[in-house]
Amino acid sequence: MEDSNEKSQDRLLGESDGVPSEWMQPQYSIGRAAERTGVPADTLRYYEREGIMAPAGRTSGGSRRYSELDLEKIACAHWLREAGVPIAVIKHFDALRDQGRETVSARRSLLIAHRDELQRRRDRIEASMVAIEEKIAKYDRIMEARR
Repeated sequence: MEDSNEKSQDRLLGESDGVPSEWMQPQYSIGRAAERTGVPADTLRYYEREGIMAPAGRTSGGSRRYSELDLEKIACAHWLREAGVPIAVIKHFDALRDQGRETVSARRSLLIAHRDELQRRRDRIEASMVAIEEKIAKYDRIMEARR
């Protein structure tokens, strides 16, 4: 039988499985959510507009309110975006995560595909760096010969 500590170690960022009910309660303003996640408020609004994040809860006055679980989802979406994951893929990843643990394999596949794309990009960048360094060295030799 799994103990609660073991289960919490296996919980993935933004998953609702196993979180305390208070984590689901909207309590943070957009400013506080931005402060807690390090994601600017304008970016939070953008994520909502683009459908990367579900619309935040609202107060009776219309102000956004975020739960602890929302903050985790924001952090996850943000690191995916920072890694260059396309918006459509982040939306798909988010939808899969919200379906629960049975989608872990599909989420893993999305991450593997993006990791492989990043590796291809890195290889192209490294090849470009070599070419640029060779060109700089050639210019250095030409300039040195003129002295």
